Amino acid sequence: MNNITWVRWKQPLFIFIAGIVLIIASTEILSFFLFKYEVKRRLDNLQYFYQDRYLSIGGEIEQLADAVSFTCNDNDIALMRNHIEESPAIQLLELHTKSGMCSIYGNDSELVKKMPNQATISDNKFAIESYLHNRLKITISDERGMFIVITEPFEQVFLRSELCSDCYAVELHVEDQFLSLFEKEKNETYFFIASQQFTKRIFLNVYSSKLGVTSLIKADVIFVQAILCIILLLTCLLLGLLKGQNGTLKELIYLGLKNKEFIPFYQPIVDSSSQQVIGCEILVRWIKKNGEIISPNLFIPIAEYNGQIFELTYDLLNQVSADIGKLALKHPDFYVSLNVIPEQLEDDNFAENVFKILKKHQIEANNIAFEVTERTPFTNLKKAEKVINQLKSQNIDIKLDDAGTGYGGFSYLQELPIDTLKIDKMFVETIGTNDVKSKILSSIILFGKNAGLKMIAEGVENQEQVEYLNRKGITLIQGYYYAKPMPFEDFSRYYERNLATYEAHD
Repeated sequence: MNNITWVRWKQPLFIFIAGIVLIIASTEILSFFLFKYEVKRRLDNLQYFYQDRYLSIGGEIEQLADAVSFTCNDNDIALMRNHIEESPAIQLLELHTKSGMCSIYGNDSELVKKMPNQATISDNKFAIESYLHNRLKITISDERGMFIVITEPFEQVFLRSELCSDCYAVELHVEDQFLSLFEKEKNETYFFIASQQFTKRIFLNVYSSKLGVTSLIKADVIFVQAILCIILLLTCLLLGLLKGQNGTLKELIYLGLKNKEFIPFYQPIVDSSSQQVIGCEILVRWIKKNGEIISPNLFIPIAEYNGQIFELTYDLLNQVSADIGKLALKHPDFYVSLNVIPEQLEDDNFAENVFKILKKHQIEANNIAFEVTERTPFTNLKKAEKVINQLKSQNIDIKLDDAGTGYGGFSYLQELPIDTLKIDKMFVETIGTNDVKSKILSSIILFGKNAGLKMIAEGVENQEQVEYLNRKGITLIQGYYYAKPMPFEDFSRYYERNLATYEAHD
């Protein structure tokens, strides 16, 4: 995996890993909420299925009380039998009077077993307690006697196959009274899960231990976590794809500056009339630690767009200033030229920052020059003029680079104190051809002469081009004809050889 790919996908990968860890860590919380939702759903179903039945018991018994004589005669017994056949909630029914008792099976036929030490909750005339086989025993008192009702089996919240020992507790409560249907184990910790209205004033509460939560909902948790993982993966993939090359290169440029991976290469500028090296242009090379070289055409526009060009320029200026101090300069006007963009020359702090760097390395300001490119336009010519004058006050020359290839460079020459013009390679390479751009070259040269500008030809590669330019009065040459861009160590040797040759012929 190369650096660009790694930087592009590093953040999405870390987010994915962190998300997976968070999903796993949230298992307990997720289980609780899913379990709570499931119990609430089941309670809603119970309420829908049972509420009307249990709410109707009181009304049914009141109707029965109005019909019976409370003497347990045959008519009373017959009325109770008919009532059970019609009731969807009552399974057994007993009538207790002041003189005796009866049930649907006749006089003195006591069917309801007495449950000792049984907890009871009361609600007006109703007393409720749990009974055998998941049923409820409801005692309804009347001034003439009382009815004892055994309900149909109460549908459990949990199936038997879902139950784990002592995992769940279910109780009825009204105000401060509680009746356990499934009792809590003394040594177990239970969490309140949900509550549902059972009758008008009685509520059904459900509790569960931690084991109960995980055992019932385990499959659902795995399913939800799988869905969350898929969503997380798709989100991270989308994040990486949307990040694109620009965002990736921005991070790489930041790391490159931090790791000192931007190296200045020096391309000599030669006065062809004397063959003397009078300066050089800095062409930045991005060389990764593993030897990989990233093209300037790839990262320079990104650095300009992101504003990183400022830091990159200051970094190069620091390196170049340190390098110049190692040269035995004999030519008083020797300079090293660095590229800048209009935005930098419109920055109020640019000149001051440049002066600080030169002072730090004890470099004469006239040994530095700046070439402003036309890739982007000036937006504030007055501010640019102010900054350029600050630089020129310390003898730092400003040159117009790539003249004729960008945004209105010739008009800038009329409004900004720029006195050097660099002719771009695209025009120089038309020399000796019928290319229409050769006419533009002639116009640029004529304009430069009439404006009294110094001119430097870039991209010169052969003798024919040098001779043509010399005939036009242009002697400052930069290009492969003399030398390619090179690291400082190579340039230092090149400069010393050139200096020795020049002095030998002087």
